[in-house]
Amino acid sequence: MDALKKKASKAFLWDLVGNYGGQVIVFVISIFLARLLSPEEFGLVGMAMVFIHILRVFADFGFASALIQNRNNTHLIYSSVFYLNLIVGSLFTITLFFLAPLIGGFYKNHEVSILVQWLSPLFILSGFNIVQSAILKRQLAFKKISIILLISQTISGGLAIFLAFKGYGIYALVIQQLLTAILNSFMLWKTAEWRPKFEFSMSELRRIIRFSSYIFFGQFFDQVFKQMDTLAVGKLFNPTTLGFYTRAESLNSLISKNSVTTFNRVFFPVLSKIHQDSEKFERVYFKVLDLVSIIAVFITGLFFLVGKELIIGLFGEQWYPSFAVFQVLVLKGFTYPINALTVNTFLAQGKVKANFYFGNVRRVLQLFPLLVAYFYGFDYFLYAVVLLNVVIWLLNSYFVKVSMGFSFWNQIQKVLQYLFVVTLVVFTIDRLFPSDLNYIIAMIKALIYLSASALFLIFTKSPIIEEFRRLFNMMKLTQKIDNSKK
Repeated sequence: MDALKKKASKAFLWDLVGNYGGQVIVFVISIFLARLLSPEEFGLVGMAMVFIHILRVFADFGFASALIQNRNNTHLIYSSVFYLNLIVGSLFTITLFFLAPLIGGFYKNHEVSILVQWLSPLFILSGFNIVQSAILKRQLAFKKISIILLISQTISGGLAIFLAFKGYGIYALVIQQLLTAILNSFMLWKTAEWRPKFEFSMSELRRIIRFSSYIFFGQFFDQVFKQMDTLAVGKLFNPTTLGFYTRAESLNSLISKNSVTTFNRVFFPVLSKIHQDSEKFERVYFKVLDLVSIIAVFITGLFFLVGKELIIGLFGEQWYPSFAVFQVLVLKGFTYPINALTVNTFLAQGKVKANFYFGNVRRVLQLFPLLVAYFYGFDYFLYAVVLLNVVIWLLNSYFVKVSMGFSFWNQIQKVLQYLFVVTLVVFTIDRLFPSDLNYIIAMIKALIYLSASALFLIFTKSPIIEEFRRLFNMMKLTQKIDNSKK
């Protein structure tokens, strides 16, 4: 058991390395590419990738998760899933290649048709490595998976920068996507010891299809609704507008999703272990909610203040319109970590069915910004996106009340308190300093904001101060132990 715990801890750390390291690499590469390519070129690739992201769910059909979850996998089931994925991937590649003109016609842009045809082999390439990836995950070989991910992203990103510099334009992004998939497949085959045999069994597939079907439908609906905004912006407006939108949204997501990811990752298993102790569960939930809310709300305020300098400084003057988009979208940044926590709370309590039904409500509501975009235009669409995320946060808090009996007001009052303070501080700083592009002023604004935030947290005896003090003491204790061993 101790060996398993040690292996799981090591796997968790390497998963973090792969996750965060990969995001850092992709982000750094995107900075170079954004300076070499135009917003329109990014928008065109985004329009082509919408359908590929959605159809990729069909290519997997949830079998990867089923293979990881199933305890009694045989060589026959691995081979059956491998050949099925390969056949489905080939069919999707061929189908998408010939349907590309219809996709281009949907957007009224011929170049999108060509890009879809170029990108269609991604389905075959992904079919080659799904089983190998699942086997490595079952073995908790996250070190190998993370290294493969980092290497493939670095090489493909470096080549994309070189091609963009040489004037290949939009095809630098296409080759980046294809090369990443090729390198992933090649290295996974070299790393995983398993090889398919010439065997296939439908009965073996039926054994896991019940589990995989639930995964499939959940992933499918999530992916469809996740891509709806890109689809709508690309269809209703133009590639350049989509480029500005995706640049602002990707930066906003990078900030909001990673601000408290570790808290959610760590406290989900904690909540799962104590789910039968209702009093303790509620106490831990509110403690975590308080910590997540503090970090999420205060980070939202910081990036609202320095968004202009951040975007222009990183990506260049040609991305200036993304600043206005980012400054609106960042207002919803605080909702994502809180919503992620409430969803994890349902899962920790084993309320999968309730979460599924509540999730359907959330998905239907996601159609609201699309209707606003159609009738009122892009600017109103952005505000509708922010409003939607705030409504979903309030609904999630209400769902927690209905399902678990936790006070709705207690869930939102802390967040509202932090929002009020941050709004007041941001408004004051913004009034004191000019809004023109100035990196020194931006640094001063950030320092004043951070100082004011720290004073507020110390004055109110925020629990996050205690958490950081506890973490600092643990680090000092660990250092003393290491020194004594030497």
